[in-house]
Amino acid sequence: MSYGTGDYMLKIAFKNLLRNLHRTLLTIIIIVVSTAGMIFGISWFAGEEALFIESGKKITGDIRITNQDYEIRSKTMDISSNFSYNNIEKTIEESEFQGEIVKRIKFGGLVYFNEKHETAMGNGIINLDEKYVGFNEYIYQGKFLENDEDIIVGETLKRKLGLELGDTVTILTQTAEKSLYSLNYKVTGFYKMDNSRLNRSFYITLSSSQYLLDMEDRVTELLLFSKNEKDMEKVYNSLSNNGSITTKLDVKKWDEIGMNESVAVMMPFVKLIFILIFSTLSGLGISNTMLMIVFERRHEIGLLKSLGVREFEIKKLFLLEGIYMGIIGSIIGIAIGSTLSLYLGHVGVDFGNTMESMTDELNLKGVIYPMLTVSTVLLTFIVAILTSTIATITAISKEVKKEAITNMRNI
Repeated sequence: MSYGTGDYMLKIAFKNLLRNLHRTLLTIIIIVVSTAGMIFGISWFAGEEALFIESGKKITGDIRITNQDYEIRSKTMDISSNFSYNNIEKTIEESEFQGEIVKRIKFGGLVYFNEKHETAMGNGIINLDEKYVGFNEYIYQGKFLENDEDIIVGETLKRKLGLELGDTVTILTQTAEKSLYSLNYKVTGFYKMDNSRLNRSFYITLSSSQYLLDMEDRVTELLLFSKNEKDMEKVYNSLSNNGSITTKLDVKKWDEIGMNESVAVMMPFVKLIFILIFSTLSGLGISNTMLMIVFERRHEIGLLKSLGVREFEIKKLFLLEGIYMGIIGSIIGIAIGSTLSLYLGHVGVDFGNTMESMTDELNLKGVIYPMLTVSTVLLTFIVAILTSTIATITAISKEVKKEAITNMRNI
């Protein structure tokens, strides 16, 4: 026996939702909370991932070239892990690289001013780093480097040494030949980065650092900032397959380096776990509620079966009810989660100095901006409907398989 047309079943399913409004609202609320939590959580992790990527690429570029032992030696600021960049630049140009090449030197040293001194991390940089590091945002007093006698100093060093603009400081360090050498520099600017641990540092020009460290035409890092993703992959493959480079040097993409690698590997799993947790919670809530509904309507199920209504159509009726609740709950949940994500994506969530404890390498901002995308909305909606469908089928299947007389006896 047929239970009517599709339109008729839709009407019946909708009316059934109103029969026990309390349970229907309870189920919808569960779906709303789960869906809103899921869409906000995914948006949150997307914003956090974007923050790590942005900060990470400022440090490593899209591609970083170093000596093979650089990772170990850089931890102690050992500049013996350096290399000549002349031949490599030619190879990069031959690969038709479209972007910018940034050369850097990282080293350790003592900063002297009057009778005070502090250990600090030094950086030799080129003008392009004003843009890539973001000094236009971080320099709060003075200006960026203009010549080889200039130095810009982190806020922590400024405070501990009592520095003012125009002061002359002395940098004492060990050269590449293991001898001590010092030069005087004029303080032209002060910066304050988001990670206060990085404010115990200073920056001078690359040419000046090469002279100070006796490293003419040599650097500790060569970074490539690409204009597009496809170009980056092409250049990376070209360089990593070049035996004359890889026998001596290490060529890595941004997501293969330090904290960047951890984030790139971890974030997809974190998102997946987050989706599974919320979909499981939603599924359990819907399943439990549907089980109660089925329990209360066992007599009705038995009556329908005794009238010749097929099991498939009974399942379909309950399934439509579950899908109805899934659609209503997911739409409301998506609206709430999206509104919250868009609002916080605009104003941000400030964690203060909490982000500093995560890494010494990255200049992580203390503000996270959730990122809502169309794909996130679609994924959340699909997961919510699938969860409602599966939970409903799970709840109804066992009861529908029973004999009609068994259902009607409420056994």
